[in-house]
Amino acid sequence: MMIKSSWAFILVLALISLDSERAFAQFFAPDIEEDTGLWTLPPADKFQVAQALPAPGDPVAEQDISLPDFESRFAKGQYEFGVSLGYGFTLNLPPVDSPADERTRIRFAHISPNFKFNLTGLMGKSVFRGALYWVIEVQLAATVEDPTRNGRVVDDSPNYLFGFVPGQLEYKFLNPNRSWAPFVFAGVGGSWSEWFQEAREISTAFEFILQGGVGIEYFFDNGTALNFNYRLWHLSNSNIKSPNTGLNAHLFSLGYSF
Repeated sequence: MMIKSSWAFILVLALISLDSERAFAQFFAPDIEEDTGLWTLPPADKFQVAQALPAPGDPVAEQDISLPDFESRFAKGQYEFGVSLGYGFTLNLPPVDSPADERTRIRFAHISPNFKFNLTGLMGKSVFRGALYWVIEVQLAATVEDPTRNGRVVDDSPNYLFGFVPGQLEYKFLNPNRSWAPFVFAGVGGSWSEWFQEAREISTAFEFILQGGVGIEYFFDNGTALNFNYRLWHLSNSNIKSPNTGLNAHLFSLGYSF
């Protein structure tokens, strides 16, 4: 009888010890799993480990990795709209043989809405790193002074010209360490105007436009940009009709794109 009581007493002590150990563990270490006896990490630590060690089999492409703003802004396929306002004047090119036989003098205002599409994305290295753009321009020019020749007025202003330049290429020289970029461009298109009635250098209402120039562009953080550019602007009819000396002009423009 005494032996049975001793065994019963030992069993009661064991149960009390086991319950005390479980209570201690739950009080001081609530993250101990009771069923398995394994330690677990708090939720925040689990998140950090999941970021550092992706689950096996997860493709790298599925991770949320964004490109730097410089890379994404000038990526292939990016496009922008813009408009340029400018002032131009004809020049003595090609030069005349006699001062008394000068070229028609035309002063004009110029507005040009445009669309630019990035064809290549970033390419090249060092100072030649940049991107190539396809540019479409619509041009409207209006004389702001009465055109003159040899000191005499040949027509009254304003006279208008409408132009369309669908084939233009522009290359921007880009660097991630600066917020500006120089650029060069050249394009070809066509125009329609009545300027041939006042300028003897051209002889048809339809004239081809050939242009090329340089500029500099400043980029803002909100995706917009300002640019200043100079172009040599040429009108001629490719010998459709004579005379076809052609009009050549300096054209300076200030542009905005978004």
